[in-house]
Amino acid sequence: MSESIYFSLYQKPPDYHVRIFESVDWTLGNGVTLEVSIIGKSHRVISRKGNDSFTEFITCFDHNLPQNSLETKCLKPGIIHHQEYRYGDLKYQVNVKNVSQVFNTMEDFTDFLGDVSFSDTLTHVFTSISENSGMSLPFTGLALNAGTNTFHTVHTYPEINISIISSTNIELPSLSIA
Repeated sequence: MSESIYFSLYQKPPDYHVRIFESVDWTLGNGVTLEVSIIGKSHRVISRKGNDSFTEFITCFDHNLPQNSLETKCLKPGIIHHQEYRYGDLKYQVNVKNVSQVFNTMEDFTDFLGDVSFSDTLTHVFTSISENSGMSLPFTGLALNAGTNTFHTVHTYPEINISIISSTNIELPSLSIA
């Protein structure tokens, strides 16, 4: 695999066709809805509260992905992308990193996160690599902690011995009354 892996964030869902392997709708404790999709070894999460939304992708580079993102960041080894975005009623905090560790299963990943309680998970294992190769099967997974308004993601790439992991927290900034 020689492709670079990118984090991209859009203010609204972009006009971009994806092949969905798994999907689920989740609701955070603060009422923000998440449309979660595993799209190959990638993911798309559309977060909405009223008319305000963000769409997050972690994908291999694709020339067809729209260029009007708020941010597109190449996820190089050792670099941590930690950023906060605000739009309307949403405050979106993301922390993404490329780690030199391959998780064998979604349970290995959730155990790695420590004492975190998960409301739900979504996982897709890619069986295109022969199980006889001795290599872990790649998978993409997302885990929801609705109570803390957070979701975690993992994308494993055993062929290059890395995983991309992220944590995203979505809050509703408090409105001050003067």
